Amino acid sequence: MTEEKKFEMESLQDRETVCNYLEALKEGFSQGVINLSSNEENMSVVPGGLIKFTIKARKKKGEVKLDLRFRWADMEIPETDTKVDTNALSDLEKE
Repeated sequence: MTEEKKFEMESLQDRETVCNYLEALKEGFSQGVINLSSNEENMSVVPGGLIKFTIKARKKKGEVKLDLRFRWADMEIPETDTKVDTNALSDLEKE
C-alpha cells in the first residue's frame, strides 16, 4: 500500500499568471508527468490511462467558483523537466 501524499497551494493571482499555470499543466499532461512544487513541498504525478475530468462552476453572491478536477490510477514517474513551480511566480511578475 502506498503512503498518502498531498500537495496544496492557494494564492491570489492575475489572469495572465493563471494562464501560465494552466499552460504548465497542459505541458505536463502532454509530456506524461506533472511536477508540483511550492516552497518546501514537492510532488510528481503521472497522468496515464483514462483520466476522469470534471468541471464545476458556480456563481453565488457576486463570486464565481470554478473547479477543475482530474482523477486517474497512480503510475510510476518517468524522468522529465516539466514543472509547475509556484516559486517562479515572483520571477514572472518581475518581467
